[in-house]
Amino acid sequence: MAGLFALSASADPHAVAALRAALVTSSGGPPPIPPVLSATELTPVRQNAAIKGRDGAQSGLFHDRSIWAFGDTVLNVPGHDGDSWADNTTSWTADLDAADGIVLTNDHLDGTGAPTEFIPFTRRERRFNKLHDPNHCQQQPCGAEYALWAGPVVPDPQRNRVLYFYMKIYRVIGNPGWTTIGTGIAVWTPGSPVVRPIESPGSPDPTLMFLQDEVGFTGGSLLEGGALYSYGCYPGFLVQNCQLARAPLADALDRSTWIFYAGHGMWSPNSADAVTVLQGGASNQVFFDPYLGDYVAIYSAPLDDDVMYRVSYSPWGPWSDQALLFTGVPGQNFDYAALSHPEFAEGDGQTQYVTYVRITGLFESEIRLVQVVFGHPKP
Repeated sequence: MAGLFALSASADPHAVAALRAALVTSSGGPPPIPPVLSATELTPVRQNAAIKGRDGAQSGLFHDRSIWAFGDTVLNVPGHDGDSWADNTTSWTADLDAADGIVLTNDHLDGTGAPTEFIPFTRRERRFNKLHDPNHCQQQPCGAEYALWAGPVVPDPQRNRVLYFYMKIYRVIGNPGWTTIGTGIAVWTPGSPVVRPIESPGSPDPTLMFLQDEVGFTGGSLLEGGALYSYGCYPGFLVQNCQLARAPLADALDRSTWIFYAGHGMWSPNSADAVTVLQGGASNQVFFDPYLGDYVAIYSAPLDDDVMYRVSYSPWGPWSDQALLFTGVPGQNFDYAALSHPEFAEGDGQTQYVTYVRITGLFESEIRLVQVVFGHPKP
């Protein structure tokens, strides 16, 4: 079965999707778990010397460049606002050979030359953060702020744009935890700044696609033909339960075009009908691997240094049992944010590159790079 998929991977995407659906129906279960022939730690991802640590490491291929998006970024230097903390940052590279490591020294910079946020605040959000700035606090609680954390990077070269999923949160500096306000999709077109279009007209947060009382679909995205699939996850006991949504890539900014997998091959326009299709970790990355002929989900195990994987014939499953991909190098806390970067794959996907975040000190971390080589599962 894996060989059939591998031969079909370059065919018409809709025909391949129909073939996979037929095999899911006929097999009644997930594909066999492919073996891991090797998992080799390479040098950590090399970054701008001003960066002490970054959360996450989502990426996508656009115009022959690998574009990366991150969440909280801690700097060695203050930026233009005197703050050494950026809520989101981005880097990119044109070197797609990861066997000798990945170097990310192209960054979105502010006027002082420091990496800075690329997903913009609205005027209302900027005013709120300024009033609650702990250094010039004019309104209680001091230290309260809105932050925008970058998520999956979705290239759309046909429309000459990149879609950036992001999460809007509320937090108070110095206090643990945060409140998720919702999730949205920002847009970048070369030659223009990133913008946050109106996606929920008339709502309290019109630039958000999915609001606070909904599952936010920022848990991993992939493209199948002209369709964009995105996973939305919510926590269970030591697991993330992930649902699946779909929209035409061309109309992904229109909430009315999104539908949700409701089980048994059915899709619904109502997000309340969505069912759990995948159980994974806090950061999930799903991609189609032509070598295996399977969809692969990679994620960090909760409260552990292990990185796990599952495989499926389709984005909605059924998924195989989880298996160990590799164990990360222990840090000062659990490793996290394991993510795949298929744009660097070799051998039609037999060799993949995976990153994870390792904490090395107070507000310090490194993004470690692992080369993974798969073998075909036994028939």
